[in-house]
Amino acid sequence: MKKILVVLFLSCSTVFTHAQSSPNQDQKMQKPVALTPEAELKEFYDAYGEDMRQGRREAIANRYDPRGYYRLGNGAKFLVTFEDSKKRYLTRWTAPKSFEWKDLTIEILSPASASVVGLFDYQGATGDKATFSYSAILNKQPGGWRIRVEDESFNMLGYTTTTISGDRNTPGLYKYSLTAQPGSAVSAHRHTTDMKITVKSGRKFILMGDLDNAKVQRFEAGSTFVIPANTWHVEWWETETLEEIEIPSPTTTVRAIPSSPRTR
Repeated sequence: MKKILVVLFLSCSTVFTHAQSSPNQDQKMQKPVALTPEAELKEFYDAYGEDMRQGRREAIANRYDPRGYYRLGNGAKFLVTFEDSKKRYLTRWTAPKSFEWKDLTIEILSPASASVVGLFDYQGATGDKATFSYSAILNKQPGGWRIRVEDESFNMLGYTTTTISGDRNTPGLYKYSLTAQPGSAVSAHRHTTDMKITVKSGRKFILMGDLDNAKVQRFEAGSTFVIPANTWHVEWWETETLEEIEIPSPTTTVRAIPSSPRTR
């Protein structure tokens, strides 16, 4: 009788243990939730950025369409074969000192295609910094998303502007910010209305008036000054600088002819 009770107890324990473990086993067998195309592309670009920072040459090359891709930017267009693209990354490409995507926007065009637009900050191996605009068309293939078209355009001006309030072409006060990169400059020009400038960070250099005889003026962070209407001036920056600018609008900018003094 004791043996029969022991057997029954062990049997019940086994059934109870199995019943407890089954849910966990079922959970392990469940398939992972599929990502949306937007989430897949976000992961793609997060990994793309890390590949750039870590200098993973082959991983970057494999992000492009096996048929090749169209490379655009700054007025140029090329069809680059997959083989040529991979050879470039494996033998000639140099990893940047820093790389960061900014303000990427993902637009799903169809179940197998998408567009991505945005910006990225890039610091080359020599230390030069630049902001690029970025756009791409990607196709979804058995191995995942691949880049078919890519446009990387350098900001040739060396500075960017962002509207704070108002409009340049509408009567009223127009206010905007300007972010200048080290080494950028603006050749001789003048505006038809006064311009009030506040240097928020960095440092600004300027020549105003008679450019043949004008002395260099330097404005540090915290400085505010006015460029009078119709005054010729030349501006440049030796460090990254942020300015806030107020100007009555509408306004017109007149640039010097090539023979004018101090033109760039």
